[in-house]
Amino acid sequence: MISRKAIQPLPDKLISQIAAGEVIERPSAVVKELLENAIDAGAQAIEIRLEEGGCQRIVISDDGEGILKTDLTLALTRHATSKISSLEDLESVRSMGFRGEALASIASVSNMQMTTRTAQDDHAWSITNRSPEITPASGEFGTRISVDDLFFNTPARRKFLKSSATEYSHCMEAIRRIALANPHVGMSVWHNGKPNIRWTASKLQDRADEILGKEFANARLDIESFLGPISIEGFIGAPTASRARSDQQYIFVNHRFVKDKLIYHAIKSAYQDVLHGDRQPIILFNLNIDPELVDVNVHPAKIEVRFRDSRAVHQFVYNSIKERLAKGAGDALPMSAQTPHFDTSLPLNQMNASSSTTPQVMPRPWLYQEKTASFNLQSSAKEAMQQLFSTPLTPMAPPHETGHKEESFPLGYALAQLHGIYILAQNQLGLVLVDMHAAHERVLYEKFKADLSHQINVQHLLVPMVFNASHMETVLTQQYASTLKILGFDTSVYGPEQLGIRTVPTILSGADPIDLVRQILAELDEMGSNEILDSARHERLASKACHAAVRAHRLLTIPEMNSLLRQMEVTDRADQCNHGRPTWVQLSVNDLDKLFLRGR
Repeated sequence: MISRKAIQPLPDKLISQIAAGEVIERPSAVVKELLENAIDAGAQAIEIRLEEGGCQRIVISDDGEGILKTDLTLALTRHATSKISSLEDLESVRSMGFRGEALASIASVSNMQMTTRTAQDDHAWSITNRSPEITPASGEFGTRISVDDLFFNTPARRKFLKSSATEYSHCMEAIRRIALANPHVGMSVWHNGKPNIRWTASKLQDRADEILGKEFANARLDIESFLGPISIEGFIGAPTASRARSDQQYIFVNHRFVKDKLIYHAIKSAYQDVLHGDRQPIILFNLNIDPELVDVNVHPAKIEVRFRDSRAVHQFVYNSIKERLAKGAGDALPMSAQTPHFDTSLPLNQMNASSSTTPQVMPRPWLYQEKTASFNLQSSAKEAMQQLFSTPLTPMAPPHETGHKEESFPLGYALAQLHGIYILAQNQLGLVLVDMHAAHERVLYEKFKADLSHQINVQHLLVPMVFNASHMETVLTQQYASTLKILGFDTSVYGPEQLGIRTVPTILSGADPIDLVRQILAELDEMGSNEILDSARHERLASKACHAAVRAHRLLTIPEMNSLLRQMEVTDRADQCNHGRPTWVQLSVNDLDKLFLRGR
């Protein structure tokens, strides 16, 4: 039996080391805290020097506003900060740091020296955590903090550190996050005395391309959306560039990197139609929100946040991403003011497979508009196509016989079918290759989704299944009764803390209805009804579209191929199938020239 000891206050040093255990778990945490302080100080250039992955030494220098000599001693004291002074300030934090814990925590587990100079000082001043004495020093405007021998006085914590290479990789990840959130700040990184990375002040797009590389540069789709006190700005990745891991997802709230389950769920739901299984999209965006509507004081490392209206934030992120992904195929390709027109009414799912026994090959289709149509070049391809569809079809001679300039739709004109699988088409840029099954699957999927009647086959229970429920579950059941019914669960409140289930979806009749209802109620409480309904429909629609789509090795005529191309151009998310694979690729004339070494 453990003997009982008297309650007594802890020494200040031990209190600081306990706090350091929450905030400073490895060198990368030191780097993060010091970089955030530099950003708060208005730095435009920051230099980071690391030795042995930061385990031996971390030196961070900035050109910010510096710290006054009179504040230096207080700066190393716990809960001393210039960023907040009242509860009202805490509830509307705009700075990266605000608790006044970082410097004190770092100083309690290392040998630290801080040298700083403000615009009012003739020279710099220096202080260490080993002495309260402030001494004159040489130094430029700004602050330089040196952290040596991290965890030298807490051996147990030091034992948990990994190799210098591993710790260096963690430090670099912390640096990348700060750099992506603040592209206007130049940064340079040195390791073991050697220059490693230098990023000049730039725009987000350039900084992102530098840090995330060619894969991201080729896959990014810009996203910008505003709604009252909340906005989103940055990039999302094309579904065709998805990854097995979520290691390239950088989400910021008011330029603070966060890992938020609510936002992750909104992203996953928005990509549900275009990503298969556990594939992860590339994400880089900042969510700007009124600081009074988000609580950043919920995690020791400030990596989690809590929104005042979580459902509204979820809905905004979900809709913003979903609408950005909802683009017709070829939207990014140049459109012509004089564009030929094809009939898009051919029902591909009713094609006559016996119409031909060999692939149809033609030099090109000769269906053109007799009259040219004009439209706003700034409009989307979908709007342009809809406008052009009002022009009647008239067969015409080939362009070289009539003097017409050869122009094309975004996805061009069908030339041939390759091995009964791919459509070869010619557009202004060069050659377009289309996977006809994947493309038609997406077209049908979107059509089925638009026409869905929300009806689900249900199984009626002979005796209602009554179970005990929490007060919140009974409230949610009353609030979302119609949504539950759409999903196949006819539920009602039988008492203050009792619910009854009268029907269940036939397809789920083998599962535990009570457990299912409780799961759905929990998700409805967190996410709302729209996303839940979308999720329930997704698998059924995907299966239906896949089975109805034109099969591989089915021979199509040139008009049928062109009909599919035109439908792709006016279908949302037509750049990829329901499993996230591309439906078409573009090979420019320059690409083809390189293949044949032309011009060399």
